Amino acid sequence: MPTHSTFRIIVIAIIVFIALTVSSAWFFASHLTTPGYIHQTPEQGLHPRDAAPFKPKFWMGMHGDPQQELGLAFETVEFDAIDGSTLRGWLIPSSTNSKAAVIAAHGGESDRRSFMRHVPMLHRAGYPVLLFDYREHGISDGDSRGIAFGWRAHHDVSSAVTFMKQKHQFAQIAVIGTSMGAVSAIIATANNPNIDVVIAENPFASAVDVLGDADFFDKLPTAYHQLVAYFVRQKFDAMDEPDAIDVVADIAPRPLLLMHGTKDKAVSLWQSKALYKKAGQPKDFWILDGAEHTALFNHSPEEYELRVVGFLNKYLHTQ
Repeated sequence: MPTHSTFRIIVIAIIVFIALTVSSAWFFASHLTTPGYIHQTPEQGLHPRDAAPFKPKFWMGMHGDPQQELGLAFETVEFDAIDGSTLRGWLIPSSTNSKAAVIAAHGGESDRRSFMRHVPMLHRAGYPVLLFDYREHGISDGDSRGIAFGWRAHHDVSSAVTFMKQKHQFAQIAVIGTSMGAVSAIIATANNPNIDVVIAENPFASAVDVLGDADFFDKLPTAYHQLVAYFVRQKFDAMDEPDAIDVVADIAPRPLLLMHGTKDKAVSLWQSKALYKKAGQPKDFWILDGAEHTALFNHSPEEYELRVVGFLNKYLHTQ
């Protein structure tokens, strides 16, 4: 039978263990949501991001604006976020007066330029494209709270939809997103009837699931991932916000295209498979052998254009 002294030691050890677990989860939640880039003001302009440690691996060297990089005219735009702050971006018009437009939703730690390399194929197909920065990203406003696993960004996607519908009178809107942007696109579409088509590249099913995919975290129990996700939710006042897996079924009967690479080390392929299984019709799923995270276009640009533009053309009407 344990002595009183032994019992005290056990209790103290349990308390210390709990305290360390909670404090470390809070620390990791803060670290994971802290941007790995420099968020700048409109006066400073977009960060060059053309040198380490900020050089994006898959941007194909595109760090300027659409005119500089692609020779395409564009309009600098601003519109309101849900909290009244300002979101900023570029609108690249089509040459066909299309009534359908595409909004690009970039991933975390990124900005509007992450979809620059995709613009020519969309422009050739006759679609105007809106590239924009979420709050905390690029040169949009932000209160320094950081990256929110899509729980905050999906509101910014919906704000972009409102802007395109009300200011530019587009009849149909498609949203294409990658990584956190794919999650934001899914959640936004599930909640916003004004989105007609959604294309999601390498989305994660939930914050807990993506933490389970991460190096180091994959060795920790699910309960710890849940605790970290709880602190992220708390930081962003997102306690009632859904994960993609919770709402993907609500997208139907609007069309959903899921895409994922087999060499994605950031978000495992099974997560898109889980989303596809739960989604309603119409839906399609493209698995690209050998493609890495956010890099399906880089791996196979011709097939990417065939798949993505083909999907858009099937459900959108430019005239």
